[in-house]
Amino acid sequence: MQSGPQTLLLVEDDPLVRMTLVEGLTDAGFLVLEAEDAEAALGLLARRPDIDVLLTDINLPGADGFDLSHAARQLRPTLPVLYASGRFRAAEPGRGLPGAPFLAKPFTVARAAEAIGELLR
Repeated sequence: MQSGPQTLLLVEDDPLVRMTLVEGLTDAGFLVLEAEDAEAALGLLARRPDIDVLLTDINLPGADGFDLSHAARQLRPTLPVLYASGRFRAAEPGRGLPGAPFLAKPFTVARAAEAIGELLR
């Protein structure tokens, strides 16, 4: 078991949503790294082996959250992934990773922290 906070990579293109989640999840005890698109997220994943979990919006500029999660698993085969979307009410069948949970927006920071905690157990 690691000591200190667990590291979360948050990928969200909406600056206000990203800022709110970074602040709330930091307050919940996570070390939060942020990216606004899949390209930035993959760069962080390649450079930061300490990332414990990925929380990604599905609707991103360029590659979407589904594409990002599959590329992330190429780099880190056991990385837990949590999807979020305001456009979809569930992950599109066959696009998401098996067993990866989904949060429909709007959701509370507390709900996100709870889902991340469940994923990391």
